[in-house]
Amino acid sequence: MLGGCPAEEEGAREPSWKEFTSFETYIFDCDGVIWGIDQADTATAVETINYLLGLGKRVMFVTNNSNKRRKDFLAELTRKGINFGSRSEEEKLGMMISASYTTARYLAKAGLRYPFVITSDTGLLQELQDVGIHEFFSTIGLDGKPDPRFESPAMHGAEPSVVELISSRPEVDCIVVGWDMGITGRKVVTAVNYIRFHDDLNRDKPDYQPMPIIACSGDASGVFGTATYQGQTVKIRAIGNGAMAEFVAQCFDPVRDWLDMGKPSDALLDLLASPEAYDVDLSTALMVGDTLQTDIVFGNRGGMATLLVMTGVTTEEELEESLQCGDPLRTPTFKLPKLGHFAEIMNGQWPSA
Repeated sequence: MLGGCPAEEEGAREPSWKEFTSFETYIFDCDGVIWGIDQADTATAVETINYLLGLGKRVMFVTNNSNKRRKDFLAELTRKGINFGSRSEEEKLGMMISASYTTARYLAKAGLRYPFVITSDTGLLQELQDVGIHEFFSTIGLDGKPDPRFESPAMHGAEPSVVELISSRPEVDCIVVGWDMGITGRKVVTAVNYIRFHDDLNRDKPDYQPMPIIACSGDASGVFGTATYQGQTVKIRAIGNGAMAEFVAQCFDPVRDWLDMGKPSDALLDLLASPEAYDVDLSTALMVGDTLQTDIVFGNRGGMATLLVMTGVTTEEELEESLQCGDPLRTPTFKLPKLGHFAEIMNGQWPSA
């Protein structure tokens, strides 16, 4: 028994070739599945995706990384060798969903025009501009340089003061937490006080609504790569976007709720299934990812088949412990050591379409 969980007999298994190629739609996570992994594994992952495209399968890419635009991710997929054929730019964008895009789209539909944005890259800001949101207050500029007012990490005592920061942009109507590679106490305390000041000034008004906290994704962690530590290969872990949103939410009693715009949220599942958006038949789709918490839970919550690859966040030990607990949402339908597993077996001799 692991982690205090009862033993569970059934678990993820390797799909047959027939099973692997039986789906109408394939939804691929990017980090840990296509890139951010061994170069040879990237090559066979790309070869596998191109084969599925050649079969006429519908292929989509969904990432919880909010630091780039969809256009940036598409450019990276092209550099890695994904063959988009004669598809137009619009058609290619329709294959890519990023947390930066889903967040911007949500704000536009919700009528939130003045977000305070915690981020360390410009992708989220560019997606906001693309949907007509230009009056954001961000910890980074559109030139990619940090706002000098946030250079100090100090929660208190730096200039300008937090009160002066907030007073300079009093129109802020929501907090948006992106994946910030330089998250600091000063950024978090600015967000917290925006919410507190809003409460203090508006709580007694009849139309009062709490200031929403919106996270681009709910990831607890991520992986930067591998390193050798005491003679063993270990994964270098990152602070996830969801953990950063919790920095803000946990500063309240009771803890504040926050909205997740990435996997495994309802917002993203609804977007995929909506006839007005991507119109994916989730019952005939396979979700492929490297993370139990986001990719596998996302696919299972949406009624998709799920495939866990072991090249990214999840280790064999973590998968075994999760299977022992028997949580159906965290149990993949299938697992493979890597997305390019069949490409290695085929060795370039793919069956004809």
